[in-house]
Amino acid sequence: MKEKNREIVTSLVFLSFSLFGWHLTRDIPEPFRDYDLGAAFLPRLVLGLIGVLAVLKLVIAVVENKQNTGERKDKEQLVRAAVTIIMVGLYCFCYKPVGFLVDTAVYLFAQIMLLTPKSKRCVWKILLIDIVATVAIYLLFSRGFSVRLPQGPIKFI
Repeated sequence: MKEKNREIVTSLVFLSFSLFGWHLTRDIPEPFRDYDLGAAFLPRLVLGLIGVLAVLKLVIAVVENKQNTGERKDKEQLVRAAVTIIMVGLYCFCYKPVGFLVDTAVYLFAQIMLLTPKSKRCVWKILLIDIVATVAIYLLFSRGFSVRLPQGPIKFI
């Protein structure tokens, strides 16, 4: 399959997934209080973002005039993709027992290290970004959205 066609099909699959998921969230009951976001808020937010990105990818795939070079993906990219899938699985598996903060900090650090080219890796910068992003995400969801995140054996904030 040509790369352009593959991108169009992928975009349509993700757009369909987003619309179907949005449809499924209609069955989630509305919040009991006026100031509560409700259980459907976060799934709809994620599905909406997936839908917007799918539409953008579809538009770019249709408008962009790519030549089909037929190049195979670099072996290094395939290894990175496989390691990313394994890391996401481990992240999900360790989420409750280890807790959000520790699990997210370790995952995010490992993912940034994996995706950053060796020539541009600066461990202290990556560690700083990792810690700031993890704490910001934790505070946003725990304090801003009042979502209870797993603490794990170590209690934080």
